[in-house]
Amino acid sequence: MESQTTYNYKVVRQFSVMTVIWGIVGMLVGVIIAAQLALPELTDGISWLSYGRLRPLHTNAVIFAFGGSALFATSYYVVQRTCQTRLFGGPLAGFTFWGWNLSSCWPQSPCRSVSPVARNTQNSNGRSIY
Repeated sequence: MESQTTYNYKVVRQFSVMTVIWGIVGMLVGVIIAAQLALPELTDGISWLSYGRLRPLHTNAVIFAFGGSALFATSYYVVQRTCQTRLFGGPLAGFTFWGWNLSSCWPQSPCRSVSPVARNTQNSNGRSIY
């Protein structure tokens, strides 16, 4: 009598869907910052949409959220199929899905207050170095 193994495709599907969503978000932010290079006045006056704030968001969304979700989906699919067994831990795979995606949403900017440092802005000739 043959027993048929049921694989955990739910977590593979969840990571696959989030791969597409994070890809769209990360690449859309990339298009916005590319447009800012061509048209600097595009988001003039909106500090949250400045190039310096969007570039790390784009980089982290594409590398970690998009790439990481794709790697998780691929790994969970391949491990189950090559080992011909269900993933170990039952809901633990769902925990990795929620943990990875929530950590991808975590703010990437430092959450500390930085006070300006007084510094000498003149060289030895008395001229400004800026």
